[in-house]
Amino acid sequence: MHQKAMAAVIAALLIAFATSEARCGNQKWGPTSFAPDSGYVGADYTHDDGGALIILCDTNKKLMSYGLIEPRAHWQTGVPVSLTTKADDGSTTGPSAAVVIGPTRVVVGEQSTWDISTMGRAKAFFAIGDGVNARIFPAANFRETVGSVLQACGDHW
Repeated sequence: MHQKAMAAVIAALLIAFATSEARCGNQKWGPTSFAPDSGYVGADYTHDDGGALIILCDTNKKLMSYGLIEPRAHWQTGVPVSLTTKADDGSTTGPSAAVVIGPTRVVVGEQSTWDISTMGRAKAFFAIGDGVNARIFPAANFRETVGSVLQACGDHW
């Protein structure tokens, strides 16, 4: 039940994020805007086609998670997906259990910390994929931006 509740909250946040005109076309890592009383802080990167990665901290529960939006995907809501994260330094984590919250949206909860650590090792880029769909994100500014999100959850690099 805990994972379903978390997925529902994150789903609402991802929907709000994806429909926000202020975030469209973001070509660098930056903070994600949430209502001040939401209890969430985050960082994101959005590609021109709407593909995005959102790193989140639930400051009330001190839990990290991330959401991946992949417009080319056709995932079935509720069916688990396994994601692998690979950095350009050769490090890999996964497969991590992702919860599908929509045909193009997945959320990784408990295993996200390991994946985020791998993302942070990248020098130029890292990739996240399920074996069919993959998305590459730049490493530039990632550690600096996500560091404040980690800190909000009592973590650090």
